[in-house]
Amino acid sequence: MKKAKSFLYLTQLNTRRIFRDFKYVLLIIALPMFFYVIYSEIFPQNAAVNGISWKEYSLISLICFGIMGNAINLLGTKVANEKNDNWYAYLKVSVINPNAYMMSYLFSYFLISFIFSVAMILLGYFYNDIHIAFYKLVEIVILLNVFSFAFLFLALIIGQLGSAAQPIGTIVYLLLSFLGGLWIPVDAMPKHMQAFAEILPSYRYGHIGWSILSEGRIHIEDVLYLIGYAILFFIIFLVLSKVNGKNK
Repeated sequence: MKKAKSFLYLTQLNTRRIFRDFKYVLLIIALPMFFYVIYSEIFPQNAAVNGISWKEYSLISLICFGIMGNAINLLGTKVANEKNDNWYAYLKVSVINPNAYMMSYLFSYFLISFIFSVAMILLGYFYNDIHIAFYKLVEIVILLNVFSFAFLFLALIIGQLGSAAQPIGTIVYLLLSFLGGLWIPVDAMPKHMQAFAEILPSYRYGHIGWSILSEGRIHIEDVLYLIGYAILFFIIFLVLSKVNGKNK
């Protein structure tokens, strides 16, 4: 019970600290909402992508955009900053369990991603009068949060980059979002870009949500792609950790 209380307290502290970061709130939460409102206004109400109305398609895309940004910017940048401040060395000699601290970070990440997902759905409901079946919304929110693990491993790589983590993390995040079809549909891209987009983790991630809307199911190849990327990112992280350890 004492450990559980300590874990919840750490999670609460981490979550509060994250929400006090104005740049983070602006980039991860406000920006996708702003994009959704803009996209809703500039495209016709009857626009559709692969049988999905544009207002629903863009809602899923921007939920993916926000969750992905949360993973890359929250975990990647924070890990880099705390490594530079020797925070993890301090944890080893403090009463705080380093494993519990990292788990509280992950829990904070999923909590924020869940809150963001619900906020986006409410925006879609009240602003665009979207009516997606409740069970589909639950499935989309759960699966998009679960399968964001691939981007958490990518964030660990970015966390190894020290002071360059924030700019590189932001560039990677924006490129993956654009090229993966989260800003504009892949079908609207030139053919050579479509082929490239379809192998990106961001496209496979978004395709999970789009498939649930259009077909009521997910594709196993999307899952396999994301698992493959997670393994690749984790291997790269281990290599970088080893190299950085030798250089110290």
